Amino acid sequence: MAEDNVPVTAALSPEKDDEEAKKISLKHVAILLVVALTSITQGAATKGWTAVLPRMQDDTHSFVDTDDDVAWLVSMTSIVGIFASLATGPLVEWAGPRRVLTIALGVSTALWLVMAFPPHKAVLFIARAGLVASVYSISTISLPLLAELSPKHVRGSISTLSEFAASIGMLYGYLMALLFPWQIATALCALTSAVMLLPMCFVPESPYWLVRRGRNEAAKASLQRLLGPTAEVKQQLEAITSMPAATQTSLMQQFTQLGKGRNARPVLLVLAFFVLRELGGRSCIMLYTVYIFRDAGVEVDAFTCTVLVGAVRVVCTCVTVSVLDRVGRRPLLVATAVLAAVAQAVCGLFLYLQVPGASWVPLVAVLVYTAAYGTGLGPIPWVYVGELVPSPVRTLGASLITACDALVVFGINLGFLKIISHIGLGVTFLSFAGLNFVIVIIVWLWIPESRGVSLQTLQGAFSTKTKCKAPQR
Repeated sequence: MAEDNVPVTAALSPEKDDEEAKKISLKHVAILLVVALTSITQGAATKGWTAVLPRMQDDTHSFVDTDDDVAWLVSMTSIVGIFASLATGPLVEWAGPRRVLTIALGVSTALWLVMAFPPHKAVLFIARAGLVASVYSISTISLPLLAELSPKHVRGSISTLSEFAASIGMLYGYLMALLFPWQIATALCALTSAVMLLPMCFVPESPYWLVRRGRNEAAKASLQRLLGPTAEVKQQLEAITSMPAATQTSLMQQFTQLGKGRNARPVLLVLAFFVLRELGGRSCIMLYTVYIFRDAGVEVDAFTCTVLVGAVRVVCTCVTVSVLDRVGRRPLLVATAVLAAVAQAVCGLFLYLQVPGASWVPLVAVLVYTAAYGTGLGPIPWVYVGELVPSPVRTLGASLITACDALVVFGINLGFLKIISHIGLGVTFLSFAGLNFVIVIIVWLWIPESRGVSLQTLQGAFSTKTKCKAPQR
């Protein structure tokens, strides 16, 4: 295959990395921003909203009475997410990513309101499950779609906007829990999906999907809508139609492609990031924040501490958006994984030794971990979903990664309160630290640098022993 026959993400700025190729219109930026901001409701639903659960437990009129109710409302998101993620791939291939994304936003809006005013306990749990299914579909779709539509020289920054949006949603949920009763807080969370419905009408359908469906003229119109009415899109369309994924229309064909080593290796490596990140305490720290600060004996109000965690994550994710395409993925991921592990180890050691007068250490350690997570450990694995998962298996690979991630999240969140009651919060945090160090080893040994590298080149990186090198600036 010719070197300039690259997918739309690379074809939008060819290998001749000149100034003309780097131009991107405001309309193009706006479309990418809309797709990225759909993740706001995902952050609010899977993380931010959980901060209302202590208030629901304190309210005798709510349906959340016990720690088991809390554990299931937190962990059920993952078990539902497994099936939602696996179902999203075939659904996207049938209906198209933009259409499924829009429908998921509408369903999410309705279910937020049902959760705010449930007539029965069963309705609350069913609405929670439906909401999670919708937001998992959103997260499964948005990253591959962003990778397909983004020019390669800003692909990393654009992709991290999705994680930035999720962090905004998480902070929004924390603030609602701090400021309002749980019913009002939940109802206001409906805005995170409702406000995105109208902008989604202006997002073109994925040209990749249209080509796979044999609708080349529609794909050309989609590219024209994305790049502008005067843009020359013939080369981009030829690049998409020349890719192996262009002839793929069935799920079985993707499973066949996944059996090939060059496709399986990157999927397994990206999956390893997600699994180790969860076993390293990511979801526990984000979802049980109030409970962790209470158990650690932090003197500051636990809800205020939770809002600080959300604010730190937003700021650090914002930093990532601005520096990722300058620094590169590998060094940033290695540095933040080390920082996260050190913060957890210090926190665990102080809690295990029960050092007197050090109740502030858990708060500082969690904030440092959150900063590391927001800067690299959180957004970069999601960037890799769009960059390293090869085009022939991108839909299936993204679904499998999200589903396996959800399975791990379910197990660790369901048992987290029981784990800390048996072995203590200190030993738990020390275990988290060790698992985050494993991420450093994997990145160092097997992950190529993807900054400024075309998706076609990245796709070939796992079929040889040669690693991709970031272009010289």
